[in-house]
Amino acid sequence: MNFWRPLPLLVFLWVGLCCAPQALAQAQTQTNEKATDSGQQPLKLLKSPVAPFPIEALQKQIEGKVQLSLLVDAEGRVSDATILSGPPEFYQSALDSVKQWQFSPPAHAPTRTNAEVSFFYNHPCPGPVSTMGSVTPDGRLTSEKGTIVDVIDDPEWLSPRYFPEERKAGIEGEMVLSVTVDAKGRAKKIAVVKSLSPRLDQAAIKAVRTWKFKLKDGSPDSLPDVFPLHIKFQPECFPNM
Repeated sequence: MNFWRPLPLLVFLWVGLCCAPQALAQAQTQTNEKATDSGQQPLKLLKSPVAPFPIEALQKQIEGKVQLSLLVDAEGRVSDATILSGPPEFYQSALDSVKQWQFSPPAHAPTRTNAEVSFFYNHPCPGPVSTMGSVTPDGRLTSEKGTIVDVIDDPEWLSPRYFPEERKAGIEGEMVLSVTVDAKGRAKKIAVVKSLSPRLDQAAIKAVRTWKFKLKDGSPDSLPDVFPLHIKFQPECFPNM
């Protein structure tokens, strides 16, 4: 499940590592357009699809920036892209991204411009100096009876909140809830097994009540059943770019 939502800030985009609760880290891609139209006015970047963070690079804990030279045609599309420098692990992802970029039509076409795609991920750090926090719930729950349910990825469900006051106070770690899932896949009863703070506990319970579950393994009459739900709260530091 992806628990991050897009945050529009120029061409600054969040990317969750797609749905896997065991993901090694949250990946982030920043596009920084430095284009100039024939040495005159900067080209305006209208569209910049996010460049996926390569799993191989994440496993190796590699971060870095890729510098590219782009050829922009009369319609503002990238007709050619050449790598200038950067970690090889990011080349293909950067190329795939910039080839989908859309600029405002240049005054003189085609025109050559430079661009940069930066790849980095958030690092765990002490709560008092953290700049953000991640919340990672289980995506698959298993009961003592062996029944397995998956959390359905639904745009209407809420993610548990990680309040800045708790994060800055150093409250982090794993919360454990007991969730009773009924035959319709709804959380009917939720209790706290391991608390982090009363405020975080109540916010998590409120969020989980919006979730829907589907039976993954077990007979159709396996539900209702009681499942432990683990939610990890981790302070993180925004990396220096």
